[in-house]
Amino acid sequence: MKKYILLFITPLILVGCAKGVIPMPDMVYPERNSNIYSKESYGIYPQEYKTILKNYLMNKLPYPDDARVEFVNKPGKLSINQLGNTYTGYRVCLSINARNQKNIFTGYKTHLFIIKDDVVSLHLFDSGLLKIPFELCVEVDDTKSILIDEIDTESTIDKMDDDIIRDIPKQDSNIRDIFLSCIVDETERTFVFNENEQLFYEAIGLDKLNYSVKFSKTHILASNEESDEILINRVSGTTTFTRESKISNGKCSLLDQTKF
Repeated sequence: MKKYILLFITPLILVGCAKGVIPMPDMVYPERNSNIYSKESYGIYPQEYKTILKNYLMNKLPYPDDARVEFVNKPGKLSINQLGNTYTGYRVCLSINARNQKNIFTGYKTHLFIIKDDVVSLHLFDSGLLKIPFELCVEVDDTKSILIDEIDTESTIDKMDDDIIRDIPKQDSNIRDIFLSCIVDETERTFVFNENEQLFYEAIGLDKLNYSVKFSKTHILASNEESDEILINRVSGTTTFTRESKISNGKCSLLDQTKF
C-alpha cells in the first residue's frame, strides 16, 4: 500500500516546489509488458485464488466485513510494467465497493491483482491518478472485431441472440450453475451449485449465503461459518441438514434452470 501513497504524494511535492515547471500527468496507467517469458516465470497456477484474495482483502481493506466483491475474470497469465518495475504472474480483476478510511463507500472500482506462487505480488485499483485499463482485465479477440461500416443493421435482436446461442459451445453439467429446490421441515429452500467453480450457496431473497463445499460422484457436502452442514445424496436427492447438533431430513429436486 505504501507504493500507492508515494504515487499520489510525489506529484504534489513537485508542483509545490516548482509550480508551472513540471506538468502533472492527467492519469497514470499500468502497461502490458510485451516481452515473452517462460511458463515458469508466471509461477504456479493459483488454484485457490479466491481464498488467496479473500484473505488478502480481509487484511488490507479498512472495513472488509461489508465490502461487496464481484469477480471479473479467472486467473490469466499477465506481465505488466508499473512505476519502473515489472510484475509477472496470474492476473485476477475484481470489482469492489468498500468503505474507505473515512468510512464512506467509494462505489464499485476495478481492482487488479497479480498472483505469483500463491502470493499477491501487486494490487492496483482505480483511485486518484491511477486508472486500470480495460484491456488488462478483459482478453480482447481482435479477430472478432469489425469496422463500424460493417455493423449489420438488418439483424433483429432475436436473430442476434440466436446467432450468439449457436456460437456458444454446449457445456456439461459440471460447468454450468445447477439449481436445487429442497423441502426441509416443510420449508422450501433454494440452493445453487457449480462443481467446476467449487461454488455452493443458498439463495435467500436477493441475498446469498455462501458455503464451503466438497463434491464426490454421489454426495455434496457443504458447510458455512455458522456451523451449518448440508449433506446431499446426488443419486436419491435425500438431504440431511445439521445445525448445532439438530438434524433435519429433507428432499431436493434438481432443476436445470429457473422458471421465470
